[in-house]
Amino acid sequence: MWKLAFPFLAALLAVGLGRHPDGGMDANANDPDVQTALKVAIDGYNNASPDIYLYKVMTVIRVQKKAVEGYKYIITLRIARTLCRKDKPANAHIYRCTFVVWSRPWLNDWQLLEAKCH
Repeated sequence: MWKLAFPFLAALLAVGLGRHPDGGMDANANDPDVQTALKVAIDGYNNASPDIYLYKVMTVIRVQKKAVEGYKYIITLRIARTLCRKDKPANAHIYRCTFVVWSRPWLNDWQLLEAKCH
């Protein structure tokens, strides 16, 4: 019985403390490192996009931070495709995206690992 109950209780306790079963924690979107990760995410997305228009962050929904030989930021947000070239979000189409950014601060290394939008 304990073999089944213990993992469930451990996961429940971890979530209750702001930690997730995979070892991640919720992070403050205003934290300077999170802001850097957001910039890396949206810049990487714009550079990879064949679109002539920029996408901009509209709303940060959730940020998780996980220690993995550096830090991995899992960022869920809403982005908008601007209709004006590169600078104005008027009449924007809004998408929900999740980005995964990996940082090794001691090397000043930030990388966009994954971007999924729908």
